[in-house]
Amino acid sequence: MANCINCNQEVSTAYCPACGQRNPVNKINVANVWSDFVSRTYGFDGMFPRTLKDLTIRPGQVAREYIIGNRVKYYGPVGYFFLMLTLYLLLASLLEIDLVTFMMQTNPTNLETQGGGVQEIVREITQWTIDNMRSVSFFITLFTVFFTWLFFKKSKYNFIETGALVFFVTGHFMWVSIVLIVIYKISGFTLDSSYLFFFSIMFMIYAFADFYSHLSKWKIVIKGIIVHILSYVTLTIFIVVVFIYQVSHDKELYEKIKPSNNKPKVEQSPEVK
Repeated sequence: MANCINCNQEVSTAYCPACGQRNPVNKINVANVWSDFVSRTYGFDGMFPRTLKDLTIRPGQVAREYIIGNRVKYYGPVGYFFLMLTLYLLLASLLEIDLVTFMMQTNPTNLETQGGGVQEIVREITQWTIDNMRSVSFFITLFTVFFTWLFFKKSKYNFIETGALVFFVTGHFMWVSIVLIVIYKISGFTLDSSYLFFFSIMFMIYAFADFYSHLSKWKIVIKGIIVHILSYVTLTIFIVVVFIYQVSHDKELYEKIKPSNNKPKVEQSPEVK
């Protein structure tokens, strides 16, 4: 009879009755290492599905458990954030979706009558945003962390701890974008960006209510809306400033968007004979 290598109990079966350790232990090889990684990470009760499920049902509790030291149960917030962002960009690439066109179609503003210059400005800004998606997404999340920490400062969570919540929430909401690009590929349907903005506010408030459960719900709603709006306003200003800087150093880009191309297109009525 052998002893369990994990708890040292006597074992006569395939698995230790005390701790579940396999008996005997297989010799380590590439196949065993890969199988163990996949089962622990992506299995039914693995890290990834557990993180996905719990962030949907109780995002605030996931953040709290991570903050108090449970780092094995869930993906880390920053790692999960970049995992979802990478999945979104990879899926868009595999589906051969032009994200610039997709994002411009979600904008409710009618650009067709605004002249080639305005359309080109919007397209160039959108293209720059897509080209720098990881950096832009990271910065807007940092802005959100800062404003969340500022408005919920009395809750005694520091900046880094607040960041755990916000990165979890922002990363998880990317599932909506992932679903939308699949729907767009299948049907050509795009959701108005104003609806997406509204849904993102609702999910953030839901997560805040679960995380800051000791606060008044009305305070959470009001502060959550303000945090979200301030984050996007700050990001917009940041993108515009960077874009203006690029235009001032790129003559070709300036030629595309110069004021002479900014004349609105006016439909001419047919001549009456």
